[in-house]
Amino acid sequence: MNRPEVIVNVFSSIDGKMTTAPGKNVAEWTAAGVEGGANEITHRLYDELECDGLVSGSESLIVWGKDWVELDQPIYEPQKSKAYIVFDGKGRIDWYQTEGLLVVTKEDVSDSYMQQLNEKGIQYITAGRGEYIDLPSALHKLYEFGFRRLGLSGGGTINGAFLRQGLVDEISLVMAPLAVGGTSTPSLFDSEDLKGLDGAAKLELKDLQRVGNGSVWLRYKVKR
Repeated sequence: MNRPEVIVNVFSSIDGKMTTAPGKNVAEWTAAGVEGGANEITHRLYDELECDGLVSGSESLIVWGKDWVELDQPIYEPQKSKAYIVFDGKGRIDWYQTEGLLVVTKEDVSDSYMQQLNEKGIQYITAGRGEYIDLPSALHKLYEFGFRRLGLSGGGTINGAFLRQGLVDEISLVMAPLAVGGTSTPSLFDSEDLKGLDGAAKLELKDLQRVGNGSVWLRYKVKR
C-alpha cells in the first residue's frame, strides 16, 4: 500500500523527556525560557522538511489542555501544511477548534462521536476496529487524500506506535538544554519493552546542527 513518508519532528530534553512530569504542559519550558528556543525551531522545521500535513494524537492534545500555559509570543505556524491531522481512536475530544482539522478515528467509534464530527463539519477518515486505529490503513487513506510527507509531533504513545509498526521514515529531533529524569514522564517513544535488539529501529545520521540557544538539531534516517 502506498503511504506518505512519516517524519517524527519533535523536541525533548537531552534524556528524551517531552514534559516535566505526567500531565504537564511542555509549553512551560518555553514560557520559562529554558528550552533554548527548541519549540519555535521545531515548528519552523516542518516547512524545511517539506511536511504537507501535521499529525498528533489525542493523548498529547489532552495533556496540552490539562495545564494550559499561555505564551507571550505565538509559536510559528507551518505554512506548507495543508491540515492538522489528529488520531483520536477512542473518540475522546470535544472539538472546539475545527479549522484545517482532519480527524482519524476507528470504524467502530461511538455514534455520539461520529455525530459530533458530522454536526461540526469536521473532515475525518476511519481505519480499523477494536482497540486501536489501523495505522497502515489510515496512512494509505491519507495518501489517497494527497498527503506525501507527514510531520508526526505526537506524544510518546502515538510516536511509539508508529515506530513499533515500522512506519517512521525519519526522526528530526531538537534537543533542548534540559535534563529532566523521571520514570513515568512521557518520552519520545513510549511503547512496549523490546525482548531483544532486533526490534530496535536502526538509524543513520543525516545531519547535526547547533541551533537556538544551546539546542542541537539531530536528523536521522530510519534504516530498512
